[in-house]
Amino acid sequence: MLFKIKKLGIATGTVPIVLMDDEDAFAMGAKLGDRVKIFTKDIEGYVSNPIIAVVDHATGEGLIQHGEIGLYDEVHQKILEVAHQSKVDEVELQLSSKPKSFEFIRAKIKGKTLSKEEIDEIVKDATQGNLLPIEIAAFITGLEVRGLSDEEVVNLTLAMAHSGEILDFGPEVFDKHSTGGVPGNKVTLIIVPIIAAADLFIPKTSTRAITSPSGTADSFEVLAPVAFSKEHVLEILKKEKAGILWGGALDSAPADNTFIRVEKPLSMDPFPIMIASIICKKMSMGVKKLVLDIPCGKGTKFPTPEHGRKFAERFKRVAEKVGIKTVCLLTSANQPIGHAVGPALEAQEGLRLLRDYSAGPASLMNKSCELAGILLEMAGKAKLGEGKKLAKEILKSGQAYQAMKRIIKAQGGNPEIKPEEIKIGQYHTDLFAEEDGYVTEVENAYINRIAKIAGCPAAKKAGIIIHKKIGSQISKGDLLFQIFSDSEEKLAEAVAYYHEHKPQILGGMTIERI
Repeated sequence: MLFKIKKLGIATGTVPIVLMDDEDAFAMGAKLGDRVKIFTKDIEGYVSNPIIAVVDHATGEGLIQHGEIGLYDEVHQKILEVAHQSKVDEVELQLSSKPKSFEFIRAKIKGKTLSKEEIDEIVKDATQGNLLPIEIAAFITGLEVRGLSDEEVVNLTLAMAHSGEILDFGPEVFDKHSTGGVPGNKVTLIIVPIIAAADLFIPKTSTRAITSPSGTADSFEVLAPVAFSKEHVLEILKKEKAGILWGGALDSAPADNTFIRVEKPLSMDPFPIMIASIICKKMSMGVKKLVLDIPCGKGTKFPTPEHGRKFAERFKRVAEKVGIKTVCLLTSANQPIGHAVGPALEAQEGLRLLRDYSAGPASLMNKSCELAGILLEMAGKAKLGEGKKLAKEILKSGQAYQAMKRIIKAQGGNPEIKPEEIKIGQYHTDLFAEEDGYVTEVENAYINRIAKIAGCPAAKKAGIIIHKKIGSQISKGDLLFQIFSDSEEKLAEAVAYYHEHKPQILGGMTIERI
């Protein structure tokens, strides 16, 4: 049946919905919640690949006219993309049954091992929109409950990688990734220029923050743009052999983005899909050698090193089966890396260390050089066990800073910017110790929450500085913590939360008298 379209100006965020006049729906046999195929035209005629949507009925007077369908934003945008036109007036609707891949999802929920062909079909249908978000959610839940064998994870990784274009920069392509969970983990801002200064190829694509106060892309965007077309990215990498780029703009491995959109509201990140997600993104950028940072501790995905070790061993098996040589490093996650948390403050702290090796902080310098050193060893630039020393030399000599300036310039930023010129929140509050003692513990979850209340990551100038970390001796009146914001109201909320949930736990050195 042919229908004129009406844009409703409503977004669901995930579920593709069309709104039908109830009489039209009855005539077509489309019940509430049924799935329909939407066929649209380009300049040559009807497009062969339909868009899948769910039917809602319009029961209110005048909402939708007879012979008309209402399109939610997600469906309308997809129609324009498929038709390659700025305006579409008419579409054809047909009832649709569930795709064959949904039976494979049901089989996984029941505990069946999936074949390569079945996994390929699930990934293809998810990427092309043939599976609805609730059906993808069923797949993710099945992975959480039933898991996948190594062979299934390899097949899932390959299917996700091949859902988009795979770039080829040759055999010596390096990268670093982190499983996350630690505030202030700005090590990429140090690692990439160290590796670039060693004349190695490192096309670093990074994410924006999802649950943390700042992602690498958010922090680097303070210094230079990060979102480019594929053609522009290739120009940057050809010129500098390095970049710090937002992966979302490239739409590499689109299947991964499809799964992530469903994972977020579920608060699920099953390890099989987590492994596939990381590796498929690396495959899409042609990475051949990878160092994986696995923070272990309270508030991370890996509460103990034993959990991290088990994940690392499996990750390496899968990565090497798809051609990526990997070294995993289990790292401490008991407190933030460095002192700064938040996009502008992290960019400031990273740039300060690149300009002046002695500026520290030691935790940022040591972790960055440890990870960069592993890549230098993998490249044959340093012997086993000597990579960290070489990384420190590159950092100390200023070569890494010069490489960072070239990357900033290539991506359209000001290479001469100084740390003190980076703008931070105009409102701030200093918080002081109310007693003597030692910092015995730092609550990362509270630090993340305070930074986000202050405005991170959307407000790039917002953030916090932690002046005293674990082991620091404290005297009453010492500066412990600073909160920055562009909003007086948000700053007040963040300060109130701080007083209710103090992130630095103070105590004496005595545990117990017996």
